[in-house]
Amino acid sequence: MKKSKSFSRRLSSRITIFVVIIFLIEMIVVDLMSTKIIAEEATRSTSHMLHGTISEIELPLGEVEIATQTISALIATMPDNDYASRIVRQAVEVDSLICGGSVIYPSDKGSRASMSYEDSAGVVHSYFLIGGWKEDSWVERCIAMVDQVRAPFWVEPYKAEGNRNLRVTAYCHPIFREVDGDSVLYAIVTTELPVDWIERKCEAMRPYPNSLTTIMCGHSVIGLRDSVLIAKMQAAIAEDENLQDLQENMKKGEDSMRRIGSGRNVGYIVYGPLHNGWVASVICQYKEVLYHSSLMHANLLIIGLVVIVLLYFICRLAIQRMTTPITQLSDAALRMAKGDLNTRLPEIKSNDEMQHLHDSFVYMQNSITEYIDELKTTTAANERMESELGVARNIQMGMLHTDFPPNVAALLVPAKEVGGDLYDFVQKGKYLYFTIGDVSGKGVPASLMMAITRAGLRFVAGMEQTMDKLLERVNVSVTDTNSNEMFVTLFMGRINLETHHMEYCNAGHNPIIVVPPDSEPYFLKCKPNLAIGLFEDFVYEAESLDLSAGTRLVLYTDGVNEAERADKSLFGNDRLLAWAGSDLVRNTATPDKEVVDSLYNKVQRFTEGNPQNDDITIMSILV
Repeated sequence: MKKSKSFSRRLSSRITIFVVIIFLIEMIVVDLMSTKIIAEEATRSTSHMLHGTISEIELPLGEVEIATQTISALIATMPDNDYASRIVRQAVEVDSLICGGSVIYPSDKGSRASMSYEDSAGVVHSYFLIGGWKEDSWVERCIAMVDQVRAPFWVEPYKAEGNRNLRVTAYCHPIFREVDGDSVLYAIVTTELPVDWIERKCEAMRPYPNSLTTIMCGHSVIGLRDSVLIAKMQAAIAEDENLQDLQENMKKGEDSMRRIGSGRNVGYIVYGPLHNGWVASVICQYKEVLYHSSLMHANLLIIGLVVIVLLYFICRLAIQRMTTPITQLSDAALRMAKGDLNTRLPEIKSNDEMQHLHDSFVYMQNSITEYIDELKTTTAANERMESELGVARNIQMGMLHTDFPPNVAALLVPAKEVGGDLYDFVQKGKYLYFTIGDVSGKGVPASLMMAITRAGLRFVAGMEQTMDKLLERVNVSVTDTNSNEMFVTLFMGRINLETHHMEYCNAGHNPIIVVPPDSEPYFLKCKPNLAIGLFEDFVYEAESLDLSAGTRLVLYTDGVNEAERADKSLFGNDRLLAWAGSDLVRNTATPDKEVVDSLYNKVQRFTEGNPQNDDITIMSILV
């Protein structure tokens, strides 16, 4: 036998499953909401940090620009090489950011002079004067840029003169003079400053461990020295149109944020312009942004699972304790079902549904005990009644003829233990008296009425009176003893066995069937008379009929033609008359008992096992 799960386990499991579902839904909602909020907050925080770093970088750059503009103004007013040299050197000595400077003059000689000095900290600074530019590619690019923009500008980072390990950038300020109405380039004042402090700023500006902060200066990048990584980034930009569009927007000097990458490498970039045209940007990966959030969610998930497991066992213990009385009541009910009605029920002290259930079991236990006692009494009474009814049935059946003459047969099948149908016949000399009747109702009252009626018929049989007078005597006898207002439908006849003359009187009974030997069977038409037992002074009318030798009479009660199927259809008079026309019935050689059994079997086949709803009585007489 398969072992069933306990109620506490099933209920605990369902509660746990419900809590798990709620917990997972809550975790998903919290994860989605927190991810969105953290990502937005990280973007805003990164943007603020970037603009703070831009401000920190722009401030020194602005100071350098002011210093360079001042030098340019002084050189423009005093066009002397020695003076220009002193001014540049003084600027390098005074400003710690400036590591070198130069003044570029147009010259036919193409000569170049440079100077350097060492400050108190031992750092070597250089400055030089250039008298020509055709032999120096850097100077050529610088002159080309001046010719293009004709305004001050910053040069992309490059290797410093005399120190190839030092990357510097330069601010170039052109000086123009009016010559014959044209603006002619007089000189270019440049101040150099190292970019390592900018790289340190970029390194310091790292919101997350693997964030990358860079400054794009034309085609150069400050903050990124890994050539392999630079090559990968350039290859990725060349293959991705979105990255190309992003690069173009950054070159335009826009200030924005974009989502980049895909899969596990998805992230975002925040960028903003510097006043000198450079663009600073920060790239962060979402997996780093959400690392602590993911770690927190994982911890919450582990804690939640541990709590759910504890909840399962706590619920199971609590439910087991709460349902222990139910288990005890169930065991008690099982013992009661096996017959131990005095089994002890568990005590319930809680004033709740358990107490009500316990009280119900107590009431049921007492009620079943009382019911069984009453059932024993009722069963004993029913057994006595059945015994008495059996005796009554035997008495009733004993009152009926069983020693049939060759030309008479009859059958009576009550619907209950005893019935209200009757048949009888008496032969007095050459006369055969016969009758069939049906008492209203069924059971014991009908059987008593049947006995009274049969006694009356036996009393009048053999009297030399007409059939109507005989039936009136029977009616008076039955009416006097009928206190329950019952009645009896009755057909009574007398046949002269020598002349085949039949006298008869019908008191409200079904018409009998006459089966002549040489013609079709028919229902015998009778004058309407009331059933006996209703009115003591009712006057009955008798009739007579001459029968041919070999004529068969078939008498029956309404239990035959009103036999019912489960679908409420009746056997009916048509089927009855059709049966009467069969060869078996018309054949005078057929015994009357076989005719009676044939009709009864036909009725049984028609009802298809549907319970009998009325007494069935059949009589066959062959004249």
